[in-house]
Amino acid sequence: MLKYSFTTILLCFFLNTNAQKTEILTNPILQNGADPWVVTDGDTFHYCYVRKDTVFLKSVKRISELVNANERIIWIPEKGTAYSKEVWAPELHFLEGRWYIYVAADDGKNENHRMYVLSTSGANINEKFSFIGKISDKSGKWAIDGSPFKYKGKRYFIWSGWEGEQNVQQNIYIAEMDSPLSIKSERVLISRPDYDWEKRGSSKDLPTINEGPEILEKNGKLFLIYSAAGSWSDYYCLGMLEFTGENPLLASSWTKSPKPVFESNDAVTSPGHASFIQIKNKDFIVYHSARKKGAGWNRQVNIQPFAWKNGKPDFGMPMPYGRSIKIKY
Repeated sequence: MLKYSFTTILLCFFLNTNAQKTEILTNPILQNGADPWVVTDGDTFHYCYVRKDTVFLKSVKRISELVNANERIIWIPEKGTAYSKEVWAPELHFLEGRWYIYVAADDGKNENHRMYVLSTSGANINEKFSFIGKISDKSGKWAIDGSPFKYKGKRYFIWSGWEGEQNVQQNIYIAEMDSPLSIKSERVLISRPDYDWEKRGSSKDLPTINEGPEILEKNGKLFLIYSAAGSWSDYYCLGMLEFTGENPLLASSWTKSPKPVFESNDAVTSPGHASFIQIKNKDFIVYHSARKKGAGWNRQVNIQPFAWKNGKPDFGMPMPYGRSIKIKY
């Protein structure tokens, strides 16, 4: 009898421990949110986001904890400055021993949107983030959604920008960085809204859109995932560039997929602006979607696993809300 009881206790302990390492989620994982940026830091997930022109950070051990986790105020921009309003899409990165946040902001006029940098003084994410200043190429033109990445020992910056001074078309640009705080090369245009699906939702009064560029790397291969079509419309979707050349600063080194790689279906409207994480060697996409058809910028945050096919990311279709998503930690 004692042996049976001991075995039962061990079994219960095993089942309970196993259950603690697995959770079942359903989308949306957050009822409100846009431009979701999630990064892994050991066994911790950091979620960086904006609300009312203030940058916040949540740090959790399990994705489900994002709903109720304490939020930390990272940055409230100084009023009356060139960067005090329309704070958009912050990205958190750990580079060269420090934490950096890259974020777009302006003075209340969209034409003045530029990219700015915040940084800790050391490796501890709980340190204060200080405002460093603007990060820009020599053109100094309109810029949002900046994101750094490293390839073969060199650091690069990608972002969405205007060719000139008018809001008619958002393109994807790349430039080389000489540090996490500065850009040293001229900008190079690597993607513009060429295909019809990239122009949906636009008009003579509304710009065409390529924005939210993010690098996804697998086995030394680079893919740039970006958002296309009108962000205010029901057509917002994800496109992809594949790095097929030798030099990231050559437009000819990037090959665009002729079709969207992730788009609306009957269940989910306007999936876009994603980040990518690995949990126990399984790949997940974290993205926002419109809360319903016609909701425009009223968005929520979703997560789902994705696979690789013939060496390329295969996101499939957005999973219907309420469908079970298993995450093993």
